[in-house]
Amino acid sequence: MSVGIVARTPYGMAAFLIALSVVLAGCQKDQPKVDVPPPVVRVATIQPGTLGQPDLTGLVVARTQSVVGFQVGGRIAERLVERGARVKAGEVLAKLDPADLRAKLAAAQAQAQQADAQARFAQQNFDRIQSLLTRKLASPQDYDQAKSGLQTARAAQTASRAQLDQAKLALDYADLTAPFAGVVASVDADQGTVVSAGQPVVTLAAGQARQALVAVPEQRLTSLPHSAQAHIFGQSTPIDATFASVDGAVDPASRTWSVRFDLAENPSVVAGLGQSVTLSFAGQSVSKIVPITAILGQGSQAAVFVVQRDGKVKMQPITVNRLEHEFAVISTDLPTGTPIVALGVNRLHDGEKVRMQPGLGTDTGTVIETGDKQ
Repeated sequence: MSVGIVARTPYGMAAFLIALSVVLAGCQKDQPKVDVPPPVVRVATIQPGTLGQPDLTGLVVARTQSVVGFQVGGRIAERLVERGARVKAGEVLAKLDPADLRAKLAAAQAQAQQADAQARFAQQNFDRIQSLLTRKLASPQDYDQAKSGLQTARAAQTASRAQLDQAKLALDYADLTAPFAGVVASVDADQGTVVSAGQPVVTLAAGQARQALVAVPEQRLTSLPHSAQAHIFGQSTPIDATFASVDGAVDPASRTWSVRFDLAENPSVVAGLGQSVTLSFAGQSVSKIVPITAILGQGSQAAVFVVQRDGKVKMQPITVNRLEHEFAVISTDLPTGTPIVALGVNRLHDGEKVRMQPGLGTDTGTVIETGDKQ
C-alpha cells in the first residue's frame, strides 16, 4: 500500500503523524547542546582619586591699572614719557597741539561778547516798552514781545558763557597728566597721532602690587583652586598666588576666561610687568573614582556592575558627583579596591556570569586630568 493511499483514511493519517513525531524526536536527541560562553568584559577597581590640575601660564600685570587718554581730541604735539618710566601724580605725560583749541577759545569769547551785547539791547528795549506802557503809549502786545525778546537774549547769553567755559577747560585738557603715581605699562599713541577724546594714549600701572593674568578653559573654571604657586620666568623662587577675580565674559574663539591671581610680595623675586608666569596647583583629594565607561545611567540614578568571586556581576547604585575627561567622581558605600566592570556594561544584566579575556587586566590609574596645559 502506498503512502498516498494510507493518508486518505483516518486511521492511516493518525499512524502517519505518530511515525513522523517519533522520527523528529529522534533527530532532536541526536543534536548536541551548545553552551554560550559568558561575555568578555574589562575589569577596573574603585580607586581613591586625586584631582590633577594642569599648570596655567600667563602674564604679570599690575593689580591697579588705568588707561589714560585726553578728554578732548586733537593732534599729539609731544609725548614726555616712555614705557617703564616712573611718574608722579599730576605729572604731564603728553601734550596736544594747542593751536586748534586756542582758536575755539577765541571763537567762544567772541560769541559770548555778542550774546552780552544782545542781552543789553534786549534789556534796554524792555525797559523802554515798559515805560511806554505805563503812559499808555505801547500796547500789551508790544510789552509781551519785548519781554520774550529779553528772555531769549538772556538764555543765549547763558549758553555762550557755558561754551566759553568749555573752551577754557578744553585748553587746560591739552596737557595729559597722571591721575596717580605709578609706572608706564604701555604707550598706545605717539607724537603726531590725531586722537579722539578718551582714546588710549598711556597705560599706567599703580604701585608695586602685581597679579597673574591667565586664560582658564571654561570647563576648568568651576573647579579651579583658589591658591597656587607662581613661578616667574627667570626666577627660581616661587611665590604664593591667591585667586582675585574673573574678568568680563568667556572668549568666544578660545572658550577661555581671563582670571586674575594676586601675587604675594617677595623681596627676592622681581615680578616685572609683562613677564611670563606659570601657576602650579596642588592635587585635590576626592573620595572615589571610577572610569566613565563603568557607569550605567547618570546622576543619582547611576549604577556599576560589581564583579563577585563567583564570576557573576551585581548591579550596585552609586551617585555621580562630577565627570572628568576619563574618570567620574562618585559617592558609594562600596570600598576602594572593589572590582567593577569597566567596559561592556550596556550588554549585561544583574546576576550574569562574565569572564575576562587574558591580557586586559585591571586599571589602577588614580589621577584625573582636568584639562590641557595652557
